[in-house]
Amino acid sequence: MKNRMLKSINIWVVLLSLLSVSLNYSCKESTYSLDIAPTTTQVVIEKVAGADANHWILRNKSTTTGIAYWDLGNGAKVSGNEVIVFYPDVDTYTITLTLVTNGGMATSSVIHSQAVADPKSGNLVKGGKLANAADIAQWTIQRINNMDASIVFANGWATIDNTPWTWGQVAIYQPIQVVAGQKYKVDLAFKTNGVTNGWFKIYACTSQPVQMTEYTGNILVGEIGIWGDWSTQGAPLSGLFSIINNPDSGLKSGGVVTFATSGTIWLEIQAGAMELNDGVSFTNISFRGVQ
Repeated sequence: MKNRMLKSINIWVVLLSLLSVSLNYSCKESTYSLDIAPTTTQVVIEKVAGADANHWILRNKSTTTGIAYWDLGNGAKVSGNEVIVFYPDVDTYTITLTLVTNGGMATSSVIHSQAVADPKSGNLVKGGKLANAADIAQWTIQRINNMDASIVFANGWATIDNTPWTWGQVAIYQPIQVVAGQKYKVDLAFKTNGVTNGWFKIYACTSQPVQMTEYTGNILVGEIGIWGDWSTQGAPLSGLFSIINNPDSGLKSGGVVTFATSGTIWLEIQAGAMELNDGVSFTNISFRGVQ
């Protein structure tokens, strides 16, 4: 019995071992290996044939049958043995594959350096990663009401929270120059452990937001209704805003907006609730031109 238990423990130790490999990518195919006893998993990253330098295919080349989960390093989380990803900005992305098999799971992280920006879909948001003081300085904090609400910037995330039972709400915004008739898409990475009777909204404001006034203008880009009842909080949510699956949520018109005139709009992100519990957090904010 003792030998059997030791053998079982050793198998689990092997299954849960983490191997991380950091490499830069060129246009050539790159392969990474992760040992999952008794076989080997391979992650292959290569350019999409005929596409530009911003579209890539991630392939799980495992010889072990399982489910592949990907964290794309930009807030998006997807599953599948083969996925196509788009990195429009020059940046470094940590891509993580988690393979779940009948015997356990293993995780491997790799670094992808995107050297070329997409000429049309580059991010118009300044400081969208909230990575440092310079990023945060691009945003104006808007007090929406006189209830107790706060926004804290830490570790590349903005977190909106309030005092329980206050219905406190707060927002951040920044000006963006747009061209009439051009289509733009808004997105961000989002997470919450759930709130009680709350909401999270993104506006493309055609007039500048005013302190102590809730903006309810005509261009509501997207919203997440994160409602619990009086005794429970809403369900946890996380991922890229555009693909969060919640019946009360979603980007309006796919998150794509246009404007009748060229000039300044104000991208505003707001949240509030009867009680925000642990708060709602967001990062990787983007506003991009699309075809």
